[in-house]
Amino acid sequence: MSISTFPSHDGSLPYVSQWGSLDRNDEVVMRRAAPSGLDVFLRRTDPSHLHDWASDGYHSREEYLFWSRKVCGLACLQSLLHGWTDIRLPMRELLASALDRGCYVVDPRGKVQGLIYRPFMAWVSSHFGFTCQLVENTPIHASARSVRPGRALIASVSPEIRDPRTHKPRRGGHLVLVHAARGGMVRFHDPSGYSHNADSASLPMRVFERFHAGRGILVSAPS
Repeated sequence: MSISTFPSHDGSLPYVSQWGSLDRNDEVVMRRAAPSGLDVFLRRTDPSHLHDWASDGYHSREEYLFWSRKVCGLACLQSLLHGWTDIRLPMRELLASALDRGCYVVDPRGKVQGLIYRPFMAWVSSHFGFTCQLVENTPIHASARSVRPGRALIASVSPEIRDPRTHKPRRGGHLVLVHAARGGMVRFHDPSGYSHNADSASLPMRVFERFHAGRGILVSAPS
């Protein structure tokens, strides 16, 4: 049996792309890199030309290009807000609140630290009424037992999870939203997945575990 993700759409928690548009994910994540290792976008694959970033509240093309690579956790949060509440906020407004609450820290050189779990948990609990529980040093088969309707796991994984056959992937560095787990399978939204395996993708737990950092945040809907 080949190991791959496949689409299995679930309308209860709508998918949100960190780039702002699922149908453009492929062009963005399959971009090429310069020899320096810096991302290079041709006009046809530059996400600022593929997506109406102003509709997400960004103030400039440069601001969108900088932050859209870093807001996987906020894309997961938007999915929860859209599924469990009537709150609809543009990404830039969410980002402004997250920065104000210390969920991201930008150093003088422009390097971003975050998403930082504890400030994030305090923020979404006080601001949106969610209940949060920190998960650390826990394999996915254990943490996924708590996932059910009204409770989801923002899980730390490698962004390489979009390519499940990756040999010796690193763990962590990216966040996905696990919204169902049964029959040895995990179903999740990947904010930067390919178009065919981003929205409610599925993987066997043993495969998901290869990319999983053993940490995350269990989030419960307001009671």
